Amino acid sequence: MKADNLSFLEFIGPGKRTFCIPVYQRNYDWKRMQCITLFKDIETIAVDKNRDSHFLGTIVYVEGDSTPNFRQFIVIDGQQRLTSIMILLKAILDCAENEELKLEIKESYLTNRFSPESLRIKLKPMKSDACNFQKLINNQIQDMEESQILLNYNLFMDLIKESDISPEEIYQGIQKLEIVYIQLAKEKENPQLIFESLNSTGLDLTQADLIRNYLLMGQAYEQQEKLYNNYWTKLEKMLPDAMISDFIRDYLTLKTGVIPKKDYVYNSFKDYYQSLDNYDAEGFLDELTTYGEYYSWFKYCNSPSEEVNWRLSQLQRLKSTTVYPFLLNIFEDCYMYRNIDVQMMCKTLDVILSYVMRRLLCEMPTNALNKVFASMSKDIERYDDKELCEKVALVLAGKKGKVIFPDDELLKDKVLLRNSYKFPHIKYVLEQVERRQGKEVVAFDELTIEHIMPQTLTAKWKIDLGKKATEIYEKYVHCIGNLTLTGYNSEMSNDSFEEKKKVYKESNIYISKQISNVDTWGEAEINKRSEWLIKEICSIWQCPDVINLNQIDTDTRTEFDIMDEVDVTGRTPCEVEICGGIIPVDSWRSFLKNICMQMYEYDAQIFRSLIRHKDFKGRSKRIISDTDENMRVPQKIAEGIYLEMNLSANEALNYAKLVIDKYEGMENECSYRLKPLR
Repeated sequence: MKADNLSFLEFIGPGKRTFCIPVYQRNYDWKRMQCITLFKDIETIAVDKNRDSHFLGTIVYVEGDSTPNFRQFIVIDGQQRLTSIMILLKAILDCAENEELKLEIKESYLTNRFSPESLRIKLKPMKSDACNFQKLINNQIQDMEESQILLNYNLFMDLIKESDISPEEIYQGIQKLEIVYIQLAKEKENPQLIFESLNSTGLDLTQADLIRNYLLMGQAYEQQEKLYNNYWTKLEKMLPDAMISDFIRDYLTLKTGVIPKKDYVYNSFKDYYQSLDNYDAEGFLDELTTYGEYYSWFKYCNSPSEEVNWRLSQLQRLKSTTVYPFLLNIFEDCYMYRNIDVQMMCKTLDVILSYVMRRLLCEMPTNALNKVFASMSKDIERYDDKELCEKVALVLAGKKGKVIFPDDELLKDKVLLRNSYKFPHIKYVLEQVERRQGKEVVAFDELTIEHIMPQTLTAKWKIDLGKKATEIYEKYVHCIGNLTLTGYNSEMSNDSFEEKKKVYKESNIYISKQISNVDTWGEAEINKRSEWLIKEICSIWQCPDVINLNQIDTDTRTEFDIMDEVDVTGRTPCEVEICGGIIPVDSWRSFLKNICMQMYEYDAQIFRSLIRHKDFKGRSKRIISDTDENMRVPQKIAEGIYLEMNLSANEALNYAKLVIDKYEGMENECSYRLKPLR
């Protein structure tokens, strides 16, 4: 590393040199206030006779493909300042009357005299800015597109014209600007690490920006251009900037089986990339753009198959993004390796849709699914003799606890009398029931949810419902059997059932038309319709038909989520994984101890609350206590916290579950492995 201070003009002026802004940098984006501040500073130092210099900032660069007669500087940090001063110099040139000064600025600081056209202009911004900057320097301002370069040039022109001092004096101010330049030695220093350090605070780089920079920065400048244009720009065209970080997070989840935290995607990426064998940047970017195309299909429902797209649109509507890591896997199998066809993909997506929809209907937590689909690619490997849709069905049907696949009985129990009107996807559910009838084409976008028994209980409705009107209303007004689809919601409003029947009879919506076949509307009719709708729902989103679900492969499996229902009698644990960290264990005592110690370290306050918690009172003595008295095998977790270790295998596992359950969201971050059975 070489560092020194120098006047800004001395830095950019001598000899033939270009300053290249690499493709991994941000576009030029200095705004109006930043430019005004810079200009006012230059005005101030220009007229201050007592100041010989003013510190502008730091410029960090790596020397590129230089020759004895020409130097190429790859700017790693400082491009915003560098570009702004170049634009200001051009504005001074266009406003000044002194011809010698105009020539000096043009031939010393903006261009390289007598150089080939490709090297003529000293500053070479990244591709999106390069054309506009070239037009600016070549006096083709009328041909420039709207950009920050043009806006700031016009701003500087206005500031110069409005200034109390001349363009020549402003130029004198620029002559007082000093920088600290830092030249990195490519062969000795890592420009990426220095870039990260320089941009660790205050720069709005996304995780995707950092990954792009990591892949490109170590390449020669020309190779950077090639990789950026051939691969990364394709990725940017397929996915918006904000979406690329999410995509890479899901890509890493697929490849590693571990879900990176959103703010640590870049760090997780580096760990993964560095672990690869024989992978170069181009090969990796090629693969990334392939998976990026699949990801864009998920987001925009524009895969080559309309059947697949319809199912993707359903996942979109349910906002089920946790499935994306596994979708990348099955799309790879279909479109890259041709291991499955579109029909099999559709069947697999149907299983996933049923799992997601049934859990939503039962109001089960969606965050619990992150780890389910993160590990799905690995979990299905134990069913090599099955078709893909059967593999997924077997894995999902075997889930217990918070990630269970709700069966028909559970779904009915959860939906029958609940407030379905508040369910965010109720319109979607009723639409799918209507589609299943297949009677007529319906414009669903124009329909709304209609309460058959209205939300306002009128006198007529009270009379019709009888003595228990209020009780019936409170119990059934928002349940699924009292809801339908209509295009006449406002018109019908609180009408009597007799009046509503007339409208329903003429409706082209089957689930509304059928209501006109009953004479009255009360408790019995609502219950009957609720049961019919739930039966239809169970048929649309089917539970897998597999045998002995409670026994699915639990005797041979070795990997489990912490909340899985497993009998571990005679089994021995070998690993615990918490938040991506793996801890070796050799017994159930060690298993429970390590989980407790990790949770104490994670949040000591929550763990201390367990000392008095009823879940840990035990049968005859406390399992977690502030004293080791009466404990047969005590283990000190922290000062004033003791754990009873004299527990059976299943007791240790169940108490570990109770500990994990007290930490919100942690059930999705904890799993364990058992030693294989001999």
